[in-house]
Formats: sequence, C-alpha cells, structure tokens
Amino acid sequence: MTPINIEVTTRGDVSDHAREQAREKLGDLERLVKGPILGVRVVLIQEANPRISMPARAQAEVDLQGRFVRARTAAPSMEAAVDDVAERLQRHLRRYVERLITREREPAQAPPGEWSHRSWSPPRPPTFVRPTEEREIVSRKSFVFGAMSVGEAANALEDLDHDFLLFHDAGTDADAVVYWRDDGLLAVIEPRSVQLPDETGRFVEQSRFSSPIELEAAVAEMNAVGHRFLFFENAATGRGSVVYRRYDGDYGLIELA
Repeated sequence: MTPINIEVTTRGDVSDHAREQAREKLGDLERLVKGPILGVRVVLIQEANPRISMPARAQAEVDLQGRFVRARTAAPSMEAAVDDVAERLQRHLRRYVERLITREREPAQAPPGEWSHRSWSPPRPPTFVRPTEEREIVSRKSFVFGAMSVGEAANALEDLDHDFLLFHDAGTDADAVVYWRDDGLLAVIEPRSVQLPDETGRFVEQSRFSSPIELEAAVAEMNAVGHRFLFFENAATGRGSVVYRRYDGDYGLIELA
C-alpha cells in the first residue's frame, strides 16, 4: 500500500517530535475508508502568549477525492493537541463512511413518515405524518451559550450527537447553525445580514430569508417546504431560532436566550 501523503505545516515553536507524532498518528487512515486518500494536511500552531490556557492548536484535513473531512482542536500541549485532533478526525471519518453506507442502502426517497436525515445515531422511531393544518409548536427550548467558533460548535455538535446546533458565531458575531448534511459533511448556515469571513475549510450556506421574520411565517415556511429544520432570525426577539420537526408530527422551537 502506498503511504499517505501527509503535509505538516507549523506556526510558532513546534518541535520536530510533534511533527513526527502527527505523521505517525494519521498515517493509517486508509483503513477507515473504502477509496484512496489523496492527501492529509495538518497545521500545528503554538501560541507564544503564556496567558492562553490552550496555546497548542491542531487542524487536520483529509482529501477523499475532492471531498474533505476535517477536525480541529486546542490543548495545553502540542502532544495533547495532536492526539486529540487525530482521534477527532478518525471519529469524523467513521461518521462520514457510516453515513455514506446508510445513504447507499436507503431507497431514493424515504418512505412516508420516516426520518430521512441518514444519521448514524441509533434508529429513530417513524415520524407521525400530521396534516400541515394541524401542526403546532408544542415544545420550546431556550439555551444560553457563550460565543463559539465554528470549530468549537462542530465539536459540541459531535459530542452531543445532535443533528444540528444553534450557536452564536464568534467569527461573525451572529447567531448561526452548524449541522450534518445528508452526505455526512458539516455545514454552517449564517444569516444573510452578516459579512462572511474569507475562511476556507467549511461549507457555508445562507439563511433562506434576507431579514428577520415572525414565528408564524417560519411555521408556514416549514409547512410549505417540509424540511427537517428551518433556521431564521426571529423578528420578535432579534435572535436566531430553529423550528424543527418532532416525531409526533408537530414542531419544536429552539431559541438562544
């Protein structure tokens, strides 16, 4: 088997041992996937500021013939950061492969009333097909989170094993959603009102709405398009919110307090 091409770049005072550790930890990723891996790119960053609690950062990206699976982490030491990013990347690859396998086994269109997100979480019960005129918001959840980077939100999404996560994006200073796409990759939905940074390494989508809308309009949109969830800026609160389908056929609402 041809060795994987692993490119390691560094910023700051990163030891040769950490570079070799990254190559060793990520050198056998092909056992996790079916097809060839075109390359692995690793970035190791050591911050010089002693007041930073997590000065060692590691980012890794696997090229699966044009599709990219990524992971990032921060730790007190570079050795711990490399170990953590390798473990996270392996988990992301397993999730990616499992989602592809599930997708291949599913029919072209999901049977009526069944969950079709293709998550590799334990099987969910069938969704009750409630007529749109009878659907109501029967569950409201409000969360208080500090601002997070997209990477931190993605890590939280993975740790919670949820399908989506509403959070406040520290990079754009706006409420946003990170979620698992049907192809097993992560994506971010941002409001159209924000100026997106020139950042590579993530799928960025824009909200369906150019301005805040009322909750009733969001429910009407859900009734019309039939998505599993809908991100919008709530005109009543000024914050990002998500309406999602429950398994009883009604809707739930998630808000940021």
